[in-house]
Amino acid sequence: MSKLLEPGFEGDSELTFALQSEFHKGFPLENLRPLLTSANLFTQAAAVYLVSESPRLSYKMNCVVAEIADLLDNAVSGIRFDAIEALLGCTTPADGAILGRLMLRLDDEHAGVRWRVVQFIRLAQRWQLRLAVENAAALRPESAFKALVDSYGHYLMPSSKDLPRLLDHPDAVLRRFAAAVAIRPREVIVERFVAMVEQSDDAEVRKIAADCRQGYLRPTYAIGPSILKRASAETSTDGAQNSSRFDHGAKRQAPSQTAQG
Repeated sequence: MSKLLEPGFEGDSELTFALQSEFHKGFPLENLRPLLTSANLFTQAAAVYLVSESPRLSYKMNCVVAEIADLLDNAVSGIRFDAIEALLGCTTPADGAILGRLMLRLDDEHAGVRWRVVQFIRLAQRWQLRLAVENAAALRPESAFKALVDSYGHYLMPSSKDLPRLLDHPDAVLRRFAAAVAIRPREVIVERFVAMVEQSDDAEVRKIAADCRQGYLRPTYAIGPSILKRASAETSTDGAQNSSRFDHGAKRQAPSQTAQG
């Protein structure tokens, strides 16, 4: 803890993983608070990475959920990314406003952060997704989410009629949201929904479908033999080249890299 809190700390993955091990052994999770609120970006990056990479502890980390949420506005895209991943596991129904702030990052300036919100939409519990959309609409009434709530009360699962309209909506946020909802886990992956996403004029939306087919966004327990057997032309040509998913590989190499942007 003292080393990570030193003003000159510049990242140390070995030290971060050692601290993570101590939390797993019972070191009080409240001790994350000074790390998450440090003025040192490298310390913040190490702390939020530790949280996002501790799924067995995430449900206990609600004690620092406010501090994690504050990192959604961090200047470093990698820190925002890890904060979104951490909040998926540590939010409760009392954290609606925080979930709304998370959902608003679907309009983040960094494509990778938007990609992580798509992951949140795909994996969130129904109550998380509902609270995220409703609170995003309340926090920013002029946003696309207000239109989503007003016009599509069943936005958790748009109908076959509404999905094409959302995918073709003038607002890019609604197009991304529709694509993410279309590939949420079900007993089967709905082929026609994925095909609708692939027909979008929006390249970022089409990539969401390509990622689904390639496996990045495919539900791990879904049964979708048609998707497993068929690779779209975009996936085979562009998917592999784009598989870095906004420098995820660099991000996962060591927490010390996150604070460098």
